[in-house]
Amino acid sequence: MVHQIIQKLIAYYSRDFFTEPILLLTFICSCVIGLLYNYRQKERILFVIYFFAGALLFLLASPVEVALTVAGRNADIFNEACNTTFEIAEFTAFQYFFKKSLRNEKFKKISNIFFLLFAAICVIFLAALGFPGYPKEAIREHSFLINVLEFFLLAFLCLAYFYELFTDAPKMNLFERPSFFITTSVFFYSVLLIPFFIIARALSKDEQSIFFVLFACHYLLLIIVLIAVSKGFLCAKLITT
Repeated sequence: MVHQIIQKLIAYYSRDFFTEPILLLTFICSCVIGLLYNYRQKERILFVIYFFAGALLFLLASPVEVALTVAGRNADIFNEACNTTFEIAEFTAFQYFFKKSLRNEKFKKISNIFFLLFAAICVIFLAALGFPGYPKEAIREHSFLINVLEFFLLAFLCLAYFYELFTDAPKMNLFERPSFFITTSVFFYSVLLIPFFIIARALSKDEQSIFFVLFACHYLLLIIVLIAVSKGFLCAKLITT
């Protein structure tokens, strides 16, 4: 059975061109950097939790999912529960980052509303997973919609950052601001993935080859985000600068 699990796991990783193991290594490296550098920053705590959640997700979720599948058990609930928990950690870290980076009080209040809205929807979804009558198709569809919501909210916070950045003359070179690199990477990560997750459910059923290619792109974009945040921690300045 172990040999069968290993074979299926290799086949599972090969679908998205082994970008998932690379993403796992990036999460681990980011977690180590977050623990060792700029430890005085409060934002570091939430990012380290996010890095650890990502490392744990990609270290355990896929092997457990494959093991459950080999055993003939449904892995959808476990998979979506793990994904949603990770998304909560992700949005919490970036929402706090933007809250500290933004100066406009109105934008800060909006970011708080976004956090409460997203957290409430995720908690409701996680609670609904415990109901046996929740259809498998609905679970996947609602999970993708949560992704769309998260990326839409993050894109708005990025635009708020850029609005402040370009309406108020910056006091330092953009390329010396850690927050600029982080926000730019998050913006492209969010904006490019919104259309993908809108059609992801249909692609997963009808065009699986395209679905996994786009999912590999999803992982590559996330790797860029992690590199940008890690680079921010390696700077002497605050990452919200």
